Amino acid sequence: MKKENMNRKDLYNVAFQCARLREQGCAMGCGQCQYNIFNYGLPVTEASLLKANAYTDYYHRLSIHKEITQAETISTIGRLIILAIFCIFFIWACSSIRSCVSPKDLIPEDIPELVWLRDNPNLLSNIPIVFRAMELVGVSDVNGDGKVNCIDYSVYFRLFYGSEARVMSNRNDTMNHMYIRIGQGKSAINLEPQGTAERYLMEEIWGDRYNFRFSQDRTAWYDRYIGR
Repeated sequence: MKKENMNRKDLYNVAFQCARLREQGCAMGCGQCQYNIFNYGLPVTEASLLKANAYTDYYHRLSIHKEITQAETISTIGRLIILAIFCIFFIWACSSIRSCVSPKDLIPEDIPELVWLRDNPNLLSNIPIVFRAMELVGVSDVNGDGKVNCIDYSVYFRLFYGSEARVMSNRNDTMNHMYIRIGQGKSAINLEPQGTAERYLMEEIWGDRYNFRFSQDRTAWYDRYIGR
């Protein structure tokens, strides 16, 4: 595939294959390697973040795979199945009364992604993991307005990622939206909380409709929903 025809998902897959080959003991030189994301003309910061996300994703999947293959007995598998059923029932039951609880009450503590995020907060490489964690747990109506929308996703993202994820509002003639900002100034990353692990940048998803000049930090207001 030609470089100019590659989208972000294609580039993400290139970096992911780089991580896989590195794990297998790759001996190829990086200078002209087709799997070196820095050879695709991206800005260094963007290429570095893309590579970090892909490597984190690969090694996270590899870790889960190793854990599964270490299961030695049928009884162990049976316990895992029972535990999975319990977690599904727990999430369903909590969702039924979500107007009475906070997001912290809805987080099972035995999900590997959540354990990792809890012990390793505020890492840029955790961004894809946060999106997968929200998908696993499910986002509920944290503010009791009868909707599950950008507000709830923003609150959950901050809860999972850490204190450096700021809950922002952006209201102008073309949009009225909540999103997440990590960092400050020109180096800040603006994320669509309802995005995916592969596609989440506000500028990429919203284009000209998103204008950062209309943004306001609403973190202090929404922190009451996560007990901060």
